[in-house]
Amino acid sequence: MDLYVMRYVVSVAEYGNFSQAAAACHVGQPALSQQIARLEREIGVPLFYRNSRGAVPTEAGKEYVRRAKVILALNNDLDAQMSAFAGFRRGTLTLGLITSLECIEFGDMMASFMRNYPEISFSIRQFGSYQLLDMLADHSIDMAFLNKPIERQIPAAINFRKLGEDRYDLAVPYDHRLSGEKEVSIRDLKDERFIFHQPWQIASELVTRACAEAGFAPDIACRSGEPSISINMVQGGMGVAVLPSEEFAKRKLNGVVHVRLRENIIKEVGMAWRKDSESPLIRTLVEFAGEWAREI
Repeated sequence: MDLYVMRYVVSVAEYGNFSQAAAACHVGQPALSQQIARLEREIGVPLFYRNSRGAVPTEAGKEYVRRAKVILALNNDLDAQMSAFAGFRRGTLTLGLITSLECIEFGDMMASFMRNYPEISFSIRQFGSYQLLDMLADHSIDMAFLNKPIERQIPAAINFRKLGEDRYDLAVPYDHRLSGEKEVSIRDLKDERFIFHQPWQIASELVTRACAEAGFAPDIACRSGEPSISINMVQGGMGVAVLPSEEFAKRKLNGVVHVRLRENIIKEVGMAWRKDSESPLIRTLVEFAGEWAREI
């Protein structure tokens, strides 16, 4: 069984869709489908139930994916160890990212890292923090840049290092009753409709907790996992949004006013990696990111 076909199967299981998996693997969808179908014929069992909405692993598929992840992780570790013996660092790391990493200047950090280590490449997966922790645990990714969880402990088998933090502030339409205020309390938002985060995002827990401490449950007009979409909805007058302050700094706010919140709603941003897979590649990135965070 070829490793690249294993990656195809794992990717389809992650995305639940052949087209999205093909895009993530940088291969055409017909080619990916044909390779998986050929594998199923070779092993004599179907790995996925296909339907109009996508693909769901069979029991055999679930077991294949579980074992394939272990094999792929071991292969990555072997490549890294051989690179270390050869006296240089080269290889590919699969990184998991949340959508908002401006407070650690993630894009600039990675550009600088790649200038220093041009023989290391990356494959990117973008999900919420809790999903990324699960993906780390089952070897779907090598490292994650995420928010520190609030309601759930980081597993003992995973390292977490804080790199930065960002506070949350308020976005209101330009003609909102609070748009002229420099600072407001979360209590002032009791009767407002909220453009809210998705339930699996750490931000959802942060803001829900802040509202509860202020004595109310937020009236949610809609949810969005993308800050840019939330700002557009605020601009359209659909409600107010509590967003990371980095989002206000990096974009022009047409029709939206940034108002500071009196309460300290803070998220911690950091990197996480498995304790059992501290390869030379991972150690290199961990050390580089730690130094970067100390300097910004």
